[in-house]
Amino acid sequence: MSALATLEIALRLDRAYASLADSHVHRATREDSLGIIKGRDAITAAWVSEDAADITITADLGEMIAYKIKGLKQSWHGHRWVWREEGLIMREVVIEDRGEAKTAPRVHPPLGELRSGQGQYDAGDKAVLPFGFPESARTIANWLHQAWNGRAFNLYDHAWLPALIRALPDATFHFEHAIVGEQQTAILWRVHGHHASGRRVRLIGSSVFTGNADETVIDHAAMVSQLAGEVIDYGALP
Repeated sequence: MSALATLEIALRLDRAYASLADSHVHRATREDSLGIIKGRDAITAAWVSEDAADITITADLGEMIAYKIKGLKQSWHGHRWVWREEGLIMREVVIEDRGEAKTAPRVHPPLGELRSGQGQYDAGDKAVLPFGFPESARTIANWLHQAWNGRAFNLYDHAWLPALIRALPDATFHFEHAIVGEQQTAILWRVHGHHASGRRVRLIGSSVFTGNADETVIDHAAMVSQLAGEVIDYGALP
């Protein structure tokens, strides 16, 4: 079991919040679809508010884990990705789908309600991948790109995808990072799009592939929270 999985279990089951001082740098950040928490103390405070009663690690790729949580009031799936500096976590990205709208304020920089990027992304056969993206994960990324950005839903038979496109018709998927294990491949991605209300929405998603099957987690409740926010009137700003 990786150090990340061991830490997750200790935090969830033993409430070992003091261990964050040994696992995270002081300026560590934690990001989810609502925004970014900055600083180890703020991350610790977020952990204290958790209500997990049990946890099962469903995938362990070292610097990425997938898990299933049984909470006091509900159960959910989650993925956690981490990046380290001299062995300590300096950044983590968390994707959880708890099935309920969150009330925490967004701390993302304002998005505005513009469509400047619309029509500028070519949904060809190959995905645009960031520097350092594992070559062994390229085939999966290209396939997902064709299905998601190319709207070839027949290539990816999951109900969440057409449902998301109906909500965000111009949604564009971007691949950010991947980890390839002996039997599994994990891909971290983001989606940007516009709702019928005109509001821009951005979400983080994560997929773990085992053979032809995958476990994908996307924070649908974060979209509800983003849509509930007030539209920013940039013309009224000083």
